[in-house]
Amino acid sequence: MSALMLLPTDWKNWINDNFNKKVPANKIAANLYQQGWVDAAYELMNKHIATLEMPYISTASNQIQLSDKKVSIAFTCYKPFITIINDFLTQEECQAVINDADSKLQTSRVVNPEDGSFIEHTARTSTSTSYQRGQTAIVKKIEARIANLLNWPVEHGEGLQVLRYEDGGEYRPHFDFFDPAKQSSSVVTARGGQRLGTFLMYLSDVEDGGSTRFPNLGFEVHPKIGTALYFANTDLMGDIDPQTLHAGLPVTKGVKYLATKWLRQYPYV
Repeated sequence: MSALMLLPTDWKNWINDNFNKKVPANKIAANLYQQGWVDAAYELMNKHIATLEMPYISTASNQIQLSDKKVSIAFTCYKPFITIINDFLTQEECQAVINDADSKLQTSRVVNPEDGSFIEHTARTSTSTSYQRGQTAIVKKIEARIANLLNWPVEHGEGLQVLRYEDGGEYRPHFDFFDPAKQSSSVVTARGGQRLGTFLMYLSDVEDGGSTRFPNLGFEVHPKIGTALYFANTDLMGDIDPQTLHAGLPVTKGVKYLATKWLRQYPYV
């Protein structure tokens, strides 16, 4: 039976009242979650995706039919919201991205917390290149698929970034959200608001190392070609979530290729 149908009458009435007040489903779900109605909270999210103020992958089914292919959900964590998606990219698509990006790679940079500029830093030892939205046919295809899966407009995303990690390459523990307490926050959010979510795509298998670890949560995701990892950088109320601390562990054998798409609160310009 539906978890929403099992709610007490006063909760059902409360939900209806909030929808009548045009409250987004994620904020209604946040209150349900806090009161222990976890299944009802995410059933509500799944049923009212169109009203959400955040990217979201429906957990209503183990498989999701997208406009151009079917994918499957391998793992879901609800707090924070993290999902692993099998077979998001084909091996041919992964190789096409690598082939286009390889000659363009340069030393990766991070956001300077003082002024919002981009600087090189010892915490991030990889090479990378960034694309404009829709810059190439394969990038445009992948962006459309991400938007379809996350129920979030393409325009609300930064350009795709492709990275290469060689022996010892890593990205030490960090957050992808912009901390409002930092001086740089007003600069980096001016172009599209907060980074609400991160979508990672593993473009290659890695012999040893290279996992994505969430140290506060006690688990890591091993790279597998074609697999995608999504995690929300904010909670259901839209507040930054420190539980999303994550790291790219050092590659100890082989080469790791990764593509990243950051989802913004507003259109990214």
